[in-house]
Amino acid sequence: MRALLVSLITTAVPGWRALGRRSWCRKRRGRLRGLASEIVWIHDGEKMPWAFWGAENGFFELEWAGRLPHLRAMPAAG
Repeated sequence: MRALLVSLITTAVPGWRALGRRSWCRKRRGRLRGLASEIVWIHDGEKMPWAFWGAENGFFELEWAGRLPHLRAMPAAG
């Protein structure tokens, strides 16, 4: 039921998906900052396009441990 509702909202409201993706990336970046040098594993394959987008837009680094993707905080600038 929840998936249907999310699907209807994303279709009905232009830009909703982009806001959701940006929010997801901000939350992961916040977790990485709170964990210092730890990593965050990507368990949901459907979020992989969001992880790629977040890495391309400087939210975090996307790395691989074999076939398992994980996020790492961006190194401090300067």
